[in-house]
Amino acid sequence: MGRRPLNRRDLRAAAEAAEARGIPQGPDPSRPRPRPESSGRPKPSATARMKVVWAVCDVGGRTVATFDYVDKAAAEARAADLKAKGKGMHFVRPVKEPIGYDGASSPD
Repeated sequence: MGRRPLNRRDLRAAAEAAEARGIPQGPDPSRPRPRPESSGRPKPSATARMKVVWAVCDVGGRTVATFDYVDKAAAEARAADLKAKGKGMHFVRPVKEPIGYDGASSPD
């Protein structure tokens, strides 16, 4: 059960009586309250930069070889070569990999 609502007229009369006696009602309205410092959400970390490579995969989805994106013909040739050798079914699919910096060049 909720509480019984307060009577506004009774509350107003009590406030006026307290004001007439000189009792301060609350914080001084002319001076703003200091805002509490919020911790805020942590800034999300930057995601790693990705590059697309062609992966030659077997039927189980395991990567057998990878080729740069511009070398799609070489990747398809490798898959055809593995099929011709009787090593099972192989296919080519694009895979995203994080870009690795070799230290010689700056990431910026």
